[in-house]
Amino acid sequence: MAAAVLPRPVVHGASRQPLLDPWFLPETPGPGVLAAHVLLTGNGAYWADRPHSPRTVLVQCGPHRVVRGDPRFIAAEQLAPLGRGQFSAPDRFLPLLGRTFASVMPWVRVICTQQHPPRLPDLPPGVRLRPLTTADAAAQLAELDPGLRWITETWGPDRAPAAAAGAWGAFAHGRLVSVAATYLRGRCYEDVAVVTVPEFRRAGLGLACVGTVTGAVRRRGRIPTWTVPGSNGPSRALAEAAGFVPVRRETVYWVGPARVAPPR
Repeated sequence: MAAAVLPRPVVHGASRQPLLDPWFLPETPGPGVLAAHVLLTGNGAYWADRPHSPRTVLVQCGPHRVVRGDPRFIAAEQLAPLGRGQFSAPDRFLPLLGRTFASVMPWVRVICTQQHPPRLPDLPPGVRLRPLTTADAAAQLAELDPGLRWITETWGPDRAPAAAAGAWGAFAHGRLVSVAATYLRGRCYEDVAVVTVPEFRRAGLGLACVGTVTGAVRRRGRIPTWTVPGSNGPSRALAEAAGFVPVRRETVYWVGPARVAPPR
């Protein structure tokens, strides 16, 4: 089979749904939400070894990749263009990842669903909570420290869609200091994430933003989820305060850089 380069990270959901649905339905918290996010929002990309009855499928958005099927039908040269990032993959794909990338590091993450009401804190003086607007994408989200900007990475290079998708922020004297948003939007679940400027942490701002966002998720008829590294104690404590309960653990693989050259 000739090598095929993964498509550019643009996809129209409706035309690809029949291709991916058999691999990712019924939707479950965790990796399946990534496929739904690509289909529903048009952010990210898909790949299949053939257009009908595929034997291997891959979806990608930001640094996240989910691959399913038979590893014999996807080559190292086809994975190489993805570069550094995170794979959710069955163990049978590990030899392929090892041939493709110089580093393959396992990472355990805990997947939670919200099962209790959040413990919403009182806001400190001078802090206001409100939904983000598309104007905030340029004026506020873009000014966050680079280490915090991952909060919008699954919505494409333009941060406006992330704001329009229901992000809420805490503003201290007009400055955005904490923001929670839907990180991945599925049909049944929405995975929520939050970042807070370091000097404003432990003041309840992240919890307040998360509680507001999860309320909106439920009003849309979906279940809020939370994905956290097993070793990240502060994030797990915040998740517990927001009413999230662990439902399973998953091992994913951080990879990169590529060992092989991508096809020309």
